[in-house]
Amino acid sequence: MIPRWSTSSSGQPARRNYGLRHGKPEVGPLALTAPRGRALGLLVVVTVCSAYGAAGAVYGVEHLLDAIARGPAALTVALPAAGLLVSTVVRSLGPTRSGPSSIDAYMDAYHGRHYEDRQYAARTVGAGATVGLGGALDPVGLAVLLGTWFGSIGRRRLDSTGPSLLVVGAAAGFGAALHSPIAGGLLAVEIPFREGMSWRRLPVALLGSTAGYLARSSIDGFRLPWWTSVGVVGLRDVLLALGLAVGAGIASRAVSLLTRSAETGLGPVFSRERHHVVTAAALLVLLGVLARIGFSGIPVHLGPGTISLTWAATASSAGLCALLALRAAASGVTMLGRGVGGLIIPLLVLGSIAGQMLGRIFDGNLALLSVIGATTLLGAGYRVPLAALVWLAESTHSIPAVALGCVVVLITQAVGGGRSVSTAQRIHPVPPGRPSTPS
Repeated sequence: MIPRWSTSSSGQPARRNYGLRHGKPEVGPLALTAPRGRALGLLVVVTVCSAYGAAGAVYGVEHLLDAIARGPAALTVALPAAGLLVSTVVRSLGPTRSGPSSIDAYMDAYHGRHYEDRQYAARTVGAGATVGLGGALDPVGLAVLLGTWFGSIGRRRLDSTGPSLLVVGAAAGFGAALHSPIAGGLLAVEIPFREGMSWRRLPVALLGSTAGYLARSSIDGFRLPWWTSVGVVGLRDVLLALGLAVGAGIASRAVSLLTRSAETGLGPVFSRERHHVVTAAALLVLLGVLARIGFSGIPVHLGPGTISLTWAATASSAGLCALLALRAAASGVTMLGRGVGGLIIPLLVLGSIAGQMLGRIFDGNLALLSVIGATTLLGAGYRVPLAALVWLAESTHSIPAVALGCVVVLITQAVGGGRSVSTAQRIHPVPPGRPSTPS
């Protein structure tokens, strides 16, 4: 490898070589393979297709969820279970069975695993069925899956194994689904690893996430759906935030155990996928009935949980505790039922509800504790502290909140003990050409 500031044999400054991929060097900060003109053209095509594909898919899923929530009570109870069944049937079709992962599929592809187009197609339809019919996961997984699929197509056209096109596609999905142009890009380069991130792919990630945000805004309007005015930060709020950090770290350990159980099976009785799916479908129907009875007829169990935040705004501390338990159960059951979707928005919602609950009980700053709870659980769940802090900054525009967020995220990472909700992450980035350490 030629050092960055060395010169070639002709005396001219040498270009930095970032490693060989099938005999083609990845050069420059964009880490794209030669020929550069074709690579840049494919970069633009993948970015635009991923951005508008993800934005359109998320927009459609969210409007479908709104229509279901306003529909008859029987539909809100039955459709989440039906979504699990449809997803399982679709993924079982074809000669190669497709697993239920969505964001994990991006991580696998980033680390070198190959998926066929029919596997991407099956997972995409499965994610649309799971989330679009009310499963308690989020459309972020669907958006990232679409972006990864477009990136893999572009990578095959370029005859390269470098992950840059995958990164720009996934980042477009994050930016479109989260309405987040900066945190979405950081997620794309930070989420494949439990410790550290691939800094040299940050430019293409920010390009993709910004394109995804602009595409979503062109469809749905320019807005920041998570924006919160936190007001004054007091000493009581700081102490409550520290308690939230410890709780989020412990919760991340529990969610990590749950995701691994969903992948490996719950022992000899529930070792087959059909056992998971049938049991989860029955439990989702039960949770739907409980939600309709106990939460003023509002289907708080539906989707990633944004519907439940409206009910939580005026709920008592006991009501928030019940809502937290129901939302955690709904997301956990959907995961155990091998539903296809992401956990990013469910983690944000659970953290927000937990923060509001503490604020109600101890008379704290509800707005501040809500976003701090969401930040800590996101950072601990996927081991993405930097992306979580940037999301906090985008959501609050408050320096005191971000300063407090730095402290609580560090505490959460320490308490979490390296656990993650994803089984596809690697421990840390390594120099190109060397195998990555498995998780």
